[in-house]
Amino acid sequence: MREMQPHPAVTKSISVEEKSFHRQSVLSNRRFVVWSIVVLASAWNLSNLGSHSSCEYSVGCESVAVRKGNPSSAVQRPFEMPLEGATYRIFQPLFDMDDLDEQLLSSADDFISAFSKRVSWVNTMVSNPPEGGNEEYARSMYLEMIKSFVSALVFGDKELAIRPNLGPSKKMSGPLNPARRNVGADWAYLGDTMTGSVRLNNVRDLISDVITNNVEGGYIETGVWRGGSSIFARAVITAHGQAQNRISYVCDSFAGLPPGDRSLDPKDTNWDNTPYLEVASEIVAGSFNRYGLLDRNVVFAKGFFNETMPPLSKHVEELSVMRLDGDMYESTVDVLYHLYDKLSIGGYVIMDDVSKTGEKSKHLNSCWT
Repeated sequence: MREMQPHPAVTKSISVEEKSFHRQSVLSNRRFVVWSIVVLASAWNLSNLGSHSSCEYSVGCESVAVRKGNPSSAVQRPFEMPLEGATYRIFQPLFDMDDLDEQLLSSADDFISAFSKRVSWVNTMVSNPPEGGNEEYARSMYLEMIKSFVSALVFGDKELAIRPNLGPSKKMSGPLNPARRNVGADWAYLGDTMTGSVRLNNVRDLISDVITNNVEGGYIETGVWRGGSSIFARAVITAHGQAQNRISYVCDSFAGLPPGDRSLDPKDTNWDNTPYLEVASEIVAGSFNRYGLLDRNVVFAKGFFNETMPPLSKHVEELSVMRLDGDMYESTVDVLYHLYDKLSIGGYVIMDDVSKTGEKSKHLNSCWT
């Protein structure tokens, strides 16, 4: 295993905050390390196509672009894609995939505009309306709506809770417990994410923070399952009008997890034998499209992280938020090794699984202290 060197912006100052049900760690590249409940998700808007920097399409993609009704002049890439190797593929679903699910929701701009008009009208009849502008309130309404969809809370008692259990057997479902779903303590039945509302809120807050403070760079999630956290994060970016400026990297094998190395962490086993955790890239990209959040700045990296991170690192310029949810020590370190130096000062690293095992925490802590 490669040795990790600490980033020069990180010191030994660490604060620890305990939370019930679940705890995650956030490494803030602001010259301190913060441990808290955090999970990110990314989302951007179909109507706001654009890119801060782009290049012309690569020749190998022309047939797909034309087949999808996109003239070659409309195919804009943040870098040349698709990139392919024997065991990985890096691509833009908007241009490089066919037969995606139909878009069901209007764009973020449309929702925010409609909600803002509703709030403005209602406030004329309310003596103590909420503080803040109507547009900011409408933006929060939109994000609450998307959050309720990706977590499946919008479906009420039609959503079920799946008992977390590794292995090939079919899973047991039971009645939804909103309190447990709130903190991400179950697996979703209809939902697109296992991330609870508390951690999704933290995703929203961190992305809003880097936007407010002009911290440059895109968003990356490594380990996305059905894509709900990445979709929500993209919605946050889009709602803030940043879809043209920030790339979302959606990274997963889209075929389950690797076997794991017991010598590195005793609990890193049996992840590769759980079909419930295996979700194809077509399903994830289709979900982005259904929410109206698939644009040209959504990039998929398909393959295990030790295969996708080396080529991806050659093209990623800056990151403002990194969300690592690879479930295993190996997967976490593969991402840090290749991409941590891309993190802008003031950005965040979120490690979804650090607190789950003592061995993983011990090894990763040694990288930062």
